[in-house]
Amino acid sequence: MSTLTLKQKAQRGVITASFLPYLLAGDTDKILQHWRIAVGDLDVEEEDLSTNWPVQFGAYVEPFALDWHQRKTGHPLTGRGHVMTHPQRPWLTCTLDAFRAADNTVIDVKVLGGYRRLDEAIAFYTPQMVAQKSCSEATHAALLIVHGGAEPQEHPVEWTSDYELVLWLRVEEYYRNILNLVPPSPLPSIVAPVKPIKTYDMTGDNRWADAAGRWFDNAVAARDFEDAKDTLKKLTPEDAVRASGHGVTVSRAKNGHLSVKALTVKRGA
Repeated sequence: MSTLTLKQKAQRGVITASFLPYLLAGDTDKILQHWRIAVGDLDVEEEDLSTNWPVQFGAYVEPFALDWHQRKTGHPLTGRGHVMTHPQRPWLTCTLDAFRAADNTVIDVKVLGGYRRLDEAIAFYTPQMVAQKSCSEATHAALLIVHGGAEPQEHPVEWTSDYELVLWLRVEEYYRNILNLVPPSPLPSIVAPVKPIKTYDMTGDNRWADAAGRWFDNAVAARDFEDAKDTLKKLTPEDAVRASGHGVTVSRAKNGHLSVKALTVKRGA
């Protein structure tokens, strides 16, 4: 989340880990701007972030959040600001926010507005963590999120091998666009799968409360409905294509499947 020093900028590769969320999201404007800078287009400059409040606020909060988390967990967070090069892709680098040797984890700080959904934010930044983990050859990756000014919370970031394969294919294809001076075509968004690992208390969510109330009100009726449907199917003779009575009809499909529906009576019949 931090702004970079001149030394850090000089060490960066053609593609950086922080760019990957936009590449995987298919953000056409940011991708094209990055490509133009990468190929040396003199008519485009890097975005000036010196007056960007979210970026500057994040840079200000980052060291405090890391110090706070280090003190709370008792595990040193080192490697702050280190630029690392990918072992197999020398044109790809990452700038670490922190590394925790205790469990071989790379940690990146994100300062999010209270309106941002955590699951969506974690999915968006997953490509950056894939690159950081790979560059540092770490075992784990995590986001340290300051959400709406709340105390920093660590969120492990995990992904599937299939997702990582698709990610690297896109990154390498984009690198070929740079090498061959070919502008990248519009790309579809590739969303990282969010692994269900957290427990939530939905008390206070009015929509949840309404749905829960309706669930309770209809749970018994739903069980009675399923029981009655099973009974009607069992009562249907084996040689029946259709059996009807008391407003209900049971039909047998060619594959033997039985379906239960309300009996419809044609007008004028």
